[in-house]
Amino acid sequence: MKRTAFIFLIFIIILSFSLKAYSLMEPIDPVDPRDIMVKIEQGMTGREIAELLEEKEVIKSSTMFYLLLRFKQVDNLQAGYYRFSTSKTPLEIMDKLQRGDEMQFKITIPEGFTLEEILNRFVALKLPEYERKVLENEINKEISKIEIERSFEKKISESEEFYPAEGFIIPNTYNFPVSYDEQDIAKSLINYFIAQRQPVLKKAAADSNYSAYQLLIIASLIEEEGKLAAENKLIASVIYNRLERGMPLQLDATVQYALPARTERVLYEDLEVDSPYNTYLISKLPPTPIANPGKLAVKAAINPAESDYLFYFAREDDSHVFTESYEEHLQKQRELN
Repeated sequence: MKRTAFIFLIFIIILSFSLKAYSLMEPIDPVDPRDIMVKIEQGMTGREIAELLEEKEVIKSSTMFYLLLRFKQVDNLQAGYYRFSTSKTPLEIMDKLQRGDEMQFKITIPEGFTLEEILNRFVALKLPEYERKVLENEINKEISKIEIERSFEKKISESEEFYPAEGFIIPNTYNFPVSYDEQDIAKSLINYFIAQRQPVLKKAAADSNYSAYQLLIIASLIEEEGKLAAENKLIASVIYNRLERGMPLQLDATVQYALPARTERVLYEDLEVDSPYNTYLISKLPPTPIANPGKLAVKAAINPAESDYLFYFAREDDSHVFTESYEEHLQKQRELN
């Protein structure tokens, strides 16, 4: 009888331990789950991660989680910001940490944004937090990887606020890990340009009288001047026609870029602003792009329409009237006024 009672006691102890272990392996709250954000620091040990997860109420037992790590011989949990659901089991949480499936944030860069506007958009984020000057410096470092020759007159970069990286950010909606710092963001943005846009521009430049960088500048002008995608190639033809004739481009968008702040409309007094970007005063392209162009503007710069147009002006609906001579240009304006 004593032997039977002892065996029964051992059985009860094992059963109780098994039930307790099973309970600790269950989710915190599968019925009414909530999300909990946890930051796993670089260099944290498995035990430290287990203790942090229990402290944040992501798991029931740090001891059980750590024993599970050891039993499965897991030693590759990845640092970063994670969003864990209380409906997930310790095994599912462990798998997420192994995969590095951390939290991401979404940021949209519209066509035509300047580098300054892009930097401001990153700085405006609440999570993660970025320093504007640090991010700008990191982007400027990364553009040295771009295999597109560009040259700026020294007096230009010294005389005014100057953005050498203007035009090298592709407008898109990006998803980045929350753990990304300024250097990571800069590398991702510029590597995307190198992969997606650099080959297109270099190939086009090989069959053009214009360099890859000049094509990028022209694309930025089209992006800012054209409000309707259907007119992009016609606007491109006007730009090329005027360049080939040595005429000033006379584009309001370049004057806007030269002004301290954007205005609703360019005034006659603005046309006198002393700047290498003022295409009313210079008979060549501005020294850099004036915005970050989208795909359609780049396509128009590479494949402009064939026309003899030299002038255009905007209607109230943002479409344009294109003409071949200044006399016709004035006449069409009078007809519509």
